[in-house]
Amino acid sequence: MEVDPLASMRCWAIELELGGRTFDVPALSAVDWWPLLSSGDHGQILDFVVSSPTDPDSLDELLLDGRIDPEEVRVAAVDAIEAAAGRSLHVATVLVQLANAQWSSINGALVRHGFRWEGQPFGAVLDAVYAEVTARTDEEGRKKLDAILADESLTQPRSGKRKVSPQAVSDFEAMAGPRPGSASAGRSADSQPRTLTPPRSRPRPGRSGGPKRRPAAPGGNAPAASSGSLPGEAPPASA
Repeated sequence: MEVDPLASMRCWAIELELGGRTFDVPALSAVDWWPLLSSGDHGQILDFVVSSPTDPDSLDELLLDGRIDPEEVRVAAVDAIEAAAGRSLHVATVLVQLANAQWSSINGALVRHGFRWEGQPFGAVLDAVYAEVTARTDEEGRKKLDAILADESLTQPRSGKRKVSPQAVSDFEAMAGPRPGSASAGRSADSQPRTLTPPRSRPRPGRSGGPKRRPAAPGGNAPAASSGSLPGEAPPASA
């Protein structure tokens, strides 16, 4: 499993190249990124992009005018998620879904060990989930988890969302033990998601065409929401 350590060291602002312009996704913590992987609605990342509504070349205007191809946005969304996670979209999705399936047990153990979510880099949280799961399994269980993480076919887009296959969920529960009570399946973002289906491998930070990480300015605030829709896309039905 390939991991980028920088994604675990701090929350990074990410620069995205869209329509010949650079847009910023501010330095967000795991609590912001987690819902994108829980729901599979990666288009929610558009609400993170800093874009002034008064700018004639704002992200909303470029989308509405058709100057940004929807596929370009799909690829950029996955690139940004993978840069924040420090892992492929598949690996990050599996770890998030595994934690959601055994939330009371896994999160309870992390909290008991002093782990606090607020302000944590997304990559660091995924490290903690992986460490907790492997700590409670034997060598055979660890090999099984690593095989799941290496098998990209287990998270294939269905109806615009990446979901872990039923077989993988069964393997998760067998590996992590009985579900303790009614565990939460994770909360989705409050805003209406946009459905994206980008299959893309994780880029190296700073490569040409990929997202670039940079430290956030001290005291940075949450981004202004972008309310634009992708051209030709209808909002998905509520779950």
